[in-house]
Amino acid sequence: MPAPSHDDDATLIQASQNGDIAAFGLLVRRHHASVRACIAVRLASYHDVEDLTQEVLLTAFRRLKDFDASRPFRPWLRGIALNLVNNHLRKFRAIPIGLNEELQQLLDLQLHSHFANADEDASMESLKLCLAKLDGPARSLLHSRYADGFSLSELAERLNRKLSAVSMQLHRLRTLLWQCVSDRQATLNTRPTNG
Repeated sequence: MPAPSHDDDATLIQASQNGDIAAFGLLVRRHHASVRACIAVRLASYHDVEDLTQEVLLTAFRRLKDFDASRPFRPWLRGIALNLVNNHLRKFRAIPIGLNEELQQLLDLQLHSHFANADEDASMESLKLCLAKLDGPARSLLHSRYADGFSLSELAERLNRKLSAVSMQLHRLRTLLWQCVSDRQATLNTRPTNG
């Protein structure tokens, strides 16, 4: 099906601006697929694509009186679509966990407080043994964060990595250590005592 000509659109736009709803319906039928395609390549959710496509066409209908019919219609619709997609992406942007320093400190405290109620010497001994099992880069990262006190952003800059990647690696290492120390503590607590 050939693309509609600018002249055909101009006639329908002028009729629509004069209140002819059927003319606007023809414009919608002509341009619906291209508006939807413009949005679909930018969003993964089928429902979001459908919703935004309808929103683009509704916005176009509301603003049609201000549109200059001598200009091409498709680029105008595309502009509306791109603005709505950008607004949608900003509004529903995923917020990565662990990028907030205060949140990170709470997670760090969680690891320490878990073992505060247990026998501190046994917990520290278990932690040292578990740390010894880690390879050089992982141990170095933990040391930089907890012994040297580097912030997440400082570590990301030093390692030339994304902040989210450093945060995720630290989270995985803490989880690994937590499990290792917990397993060792459980083993120590189930050993029979002599006496």
